Amino acid sequence: MTQYYIMCRSLTAAQRSARLLERSGITAVVVKAPQGLSSSGCGYAVLLRRRFDEAVALLKRNELLRGKLFSRSDEGEFTEVRP
Repeated sequence: MTQYYIMCRSLTAAQRSARLLERSGITAVVVKAPQGLSSSGCGYAVLLRRRFDEAVALLKRNELLRGKLFSRSDEGEFTEVRP
């Protein structure tokens, strides 16, 4: 199953994003950003397994979408996703 990572600039931003998604019925988990996806070497992301397009639209409407978006295939390869 494809996983989606919404990169966030801080732990607080990731937590706010995940809370908004959860309140809307979208399962979201705050995780440490996978190595290589963050320009600073550390960071946080919101992990989704489904309803990606709906989540992105909701975060945009609430001005919480500021980082890059990535998908991770079953083989473990990351690909940047354009909203």
